[in-house]
Amino acid sequence: MIQRTGFGLPNLRRNVCPHFYMSGLRGAIPIQAPHLLKALMRQDSTVSRCQLRGGVHLEQGYVADICLSPRFNQCVFYEDDLTRG
Repeated sequence: MIQRTGFGLPNLRRNVCPHFYMSGLRGAIPIQAPHLLKALMRQDSTVSRCQLRGGVHLEQGYVADICLSPRFNQCVFYEDDLTRG
């Protein structure tokens, strides 16, 4: 019997940096639907941020390439946090 992989989307939350969040006009936006992050990221009223560097506004391209990908552990902020602890 051939083992088949499951149909559908992978675990999207696994591919999002745990330190990434977005803020809007009313404060931090809870990330309960990771598939909506890219749509929220395109809105002018939202700002992408990192918990490790609170005052930093992240650029959309960087967020798409690093924060919302399985390669989030390659982020300079993430690596810097690991070397401290």
